[in-house]
Amino acid sequence: MKKWKNLFALVAIGVLLTLEGCSMFGSKKEENTKYKLEQDRIANYLIEHIELVDGESIKEIEFVEFQKNNMTGTWRITATINEKYDISFSEDSLGGEIETANYSPKEFEESYEKLSNDYSIKDIEIEYFKE
Repeated sequence: MKKWKNLFALVAIGVLLTLEGCSMFGSKKEENTKYKLEQDRIANYLIEHIELVDGESIKEIEFVEFQKNNMTGTWRITATINEKYDISFSEDSLGGEIETANYSPKEFEESYEKLSNDYSIKDIEIEYFKE
């Protein structure tokens, strides 16, 4: 009888671990989807409000940093544009107001009005940040 109890306990533990693993995978997948949507939002912001000073259009965006500062609760997102220009953004919370945090005015010009670019996010190659 003791043998059956031990076997039952092992099976129960295995089932619980499997369920926990599935829920962790589901929440990680949901988190990655949320991060991808946020990076798309930043890409749209770049297209609508940021111009390259050299007159080149934005052809490629690579997200190189996407992290939360646990002390302040703010998010920092950094992108490399056309493989040569870096620009960082900050947000108080995901989905919140996007603020440029760091860029060189020799490379970028920011407009608070929506720019009338002839291209959209569909025309740009985007490489999303991967942990």
